[in-house]
Parts: sequence; structure tokens; C-alpha cells
Amino acid sequence: MSPVHALLLSVALGAWAPERPHPLHLSTTAIAIDEAAVFLRVRMFKNDLEAALAAATGLDTLALAATAEYDALFLGYFGEGFELRFDGATVTPEIVASGEDLATRAGDERIWWVELRYAVPAGFETLGIRAAFLYEQFDDQRNIVRVLHTGTGRQRTLYFAAPDDGWSEVRLG
Repeated sequence: MSPVHALLLSVALGAWAPERPHPLHLSTTAIAIDEAAVFLRVRMFKNDLEAALAAATGLDTLALAATAEYDALFLGYFGEGFELRFDGATVTPEIVASGEDLATRAGDERIWWVELRYAVPAGFETLGIRAAFLYEQFDDQRNIVRVLHTGTGRQRTLYFAAPDDGWSEVRLG
């Protein structure tokens, strides 16, 4: 059998798969603002987050699981690159839930999501956002943040791209 035929046969049988570079480094974050709290749901590629958390902790590899230990690890890492400021005041979030998106189709990249809650100062009018997480891992990282004020229905979408580590502001009033 020729080397070409052997390669084609191994591919057909699933015995060989070429290494492909990750085609896109992207996260999406949805922020919902109500009178008492701000809720955030961030979604990112699971393997990207695993690589970033492994690098941040000095491990060779890491396999995420929805546990308090990994939630704490995520919160420490996430807080380094993602911040919200309410009229200039920083508030530390708490994780409500996390896990793998089980609706992902076979063959697609796995998605990891985390839901966070921020207790906010009453009557704040300006939300400052910095979304620079995963920048240290991927120089082409993109983070899209959608903000919805549930009381007024006002929406805004923000785009953050590595290496820019800047802030954006959303005025609510």
C-alpha cells in the first residue's frame, strides 16, 4: 500500500486527525441590570479557558468541572481581566452557577459558561466595563459584551479586542 493510500485509510478510520489551530478566540458576555443586582453570563471556548487557567496556575493541563474549587479558580483568574465599576466603585461578584453547554453539537468546540451576580449600589448611573480576560493567552482574543437595563429596555453591545486593555462606559440614566 502506498503512503498516500495508508494516510487516506487512517483518516477514513479515524485513526489520525491533523492538529488544527483554534480558528477563533472569542467570548460573549451578557449583562442584565435590574434595581438590586447585576447578573452576568459569560461564555467562552472550554479549551481556551482550560489553557488560560492551567497557565495561570503553573499546570501543564487542566480539565474543568463544575465544582466550587474550579469556580474559585475561575473567579480569581476572571477578576484579573474583567471588571465592572458602578459610578467608579468596584464590586466583587459571586458565582451563581457554571458548567459546560451540553447543547453543543457533536464536532463543535465545547463551550463553558459561568453566571455571576454583583450586588450593586442603589441608583448607580454609569457602568464601567473592562473585558480583557484571555488576552494573555491569545493575542487575537475578542470579547463581546451585551448590556441590557431591564427597567428601561436600553441595550448596548461593546467589543473588546486584544491587546487593547481599555475601559468602556455605559450611561444608564
